[in-house]
Amino acid sequence: MTLANRITLTRIVLIPVFIVLLLQGHFVWPAVIFTFTILTDALDGFVARRRREKTPLGAFLDPLADKLLMFSSYLTLAYLKVIPLWIFVIILSRDLLIVLGWAVIYILSGSTEITPRFLGKLTTIFQMITIWLILLSLPHNMTEKLLLLTVLITVLSGLDYMMSGSRKLGTHG
Repeated sequence: MTLANRITLTRIVLIPVFIVLLLQGHFVWPAVIFTFTILTDALDGFVARRRREKTPLGAFLDPLADKLLMFSSYLTLAYLKVIPLWIFVIILSRDLLIVLGWAVIYILSGSTEITPRFLGKLTTIFQMITIWLILLSLPHNMTEKLLLLTVLITVLSGLDYMMSGSRKLGTHG
């Protein structure tokens, strides 16, 4: 197993620790773990490119690690009533629509290629920054504004993926 994939797996293994600490009412250690996962998210990609260790497993695990971390973070914070539940539902819905869209494209065209979109990457960045700043106890009025901006970018990204998927189906249908 490559070093980059080991780094990614470390991110995945830390997710349950992050959740348990949040559920126990801690915010400092979850903030430290979250910071570590954000930094290692950048690191695993850099290591894979630098050492020429890009693998199909890594291409699968890296976005999976991001999605698991975002899903568990937003779900846990909604459960703890730190953020409204509807925000978690929007974030989850976007990801489900992307997965369902991919499945439809795969069934109809046989293509498994998912091309990351600019708004998709921007969404991940904003979702990560939002969680990080919430864990660092950003003032409530700033948190609300950041959450709304994150939701807006998330929705726009979902629409962008839907339009992109529709175009892709149009070339194969």
